[in-house]
Amino acid sequence: MKKFFSLLIIFNILFTPFVCAADNLKEDDVKRAKVSKSKKSSMTRRINDICDRLREKNKIATKVRIRLRKTSRVNAYANIYKEIVVFSGLVKICENDDELAGIIAHELGHIVNAHVYRINIANNLANASIRATSEIPAVAIPAMVVAKVGLKKRMRLDEYESDVTAVDFLVGAGYNPLGMVSILQRITGDKYIDFLSTHPSGEKRTLYIYDYIAKAYPEYIEQGFDTESYEEFLIYYEDVAKERAQNPEKMIKHEKKFEKLEEKRKKKYAKYQRKWIRQEEKQRQKELDKIKEEQAD
Repeated sequence: MKKFFSLLIIFNILFTPFVCAADNLKEDDVKRAKVSKSKKSSMTRRINDICDRLREKNKIATKVRIRLRKTSRVNAYANIYKEIVVFSGLVKICENDDELAGIIAHELGHIVNAHVYRINIANNLANASIRATSEIPAVAIPAMVVAKVGLKKRMRLDEYESDVTAVDFLVGAGYNPLGMVSILQRITGDKYIDFLSTHPSGEKRTLYIYDYIAKAYPEYIEQGFDTESYEEFLIYYEDVAKERAQNPEKMIKHEKKFEKLEEKRKKKYAKYQRKWIRQEEKQRQKELDKIKEEQAD
């Protein structure tokens, strides 16, 4: 039992440093593959163009490679190599670029926030703690339960953070963030269960995104979004709004929650920008140093 709790303490101590170290990996190792546009399919060009626009308009320093996986399955994910993999089945059900950009921006959010590295490390440490206690059944089972519950909770929080990060990126790149609400409303039904296997979904998530947009970017709520799936969401939201109106105390709590979230997001977005500025300054310094060396020769 002591060994189990000791490993949990080590997990908490090591968790944050590894997350920070993830961003310091050589980004050149995972640069987007250089393939002439003439050799790319229109779908591949489309996702590359959207990803480039999200990165460039928001000044995201992190290099990202995006790949298309040809399959009828509906899914998308980011991996530890800073790659975003989008399934062609998912691209096909996106009715416009706003919806597709919402999916790509969400996965980009996982990368810039180091979620993939953090979950990978957490999972490895959790497995190590389970293996260390496997010889003691009375400890091994609780260890497994604690590990799984902890990882699921962390993954849910990461999904929410990636969602609001995506909203900021969409607005920054000139996309309508309501496209995210629209596409999630469409794919979180029983028809596209593959997507649910890797992404927490449902009413809570779409509602969270909508509430953040309403707080941080209310002009888009007034503008609306012209899809059936978005209209379906609004029908659900009407009941939520009525319930909130009947409970003033709950409404006040809700408003404070999203005020704090908006402030937190502003600071986080500024952090992304600082990283880009530092990278630009570093590049300029390299160019100046090169010029000086050439002049000296």
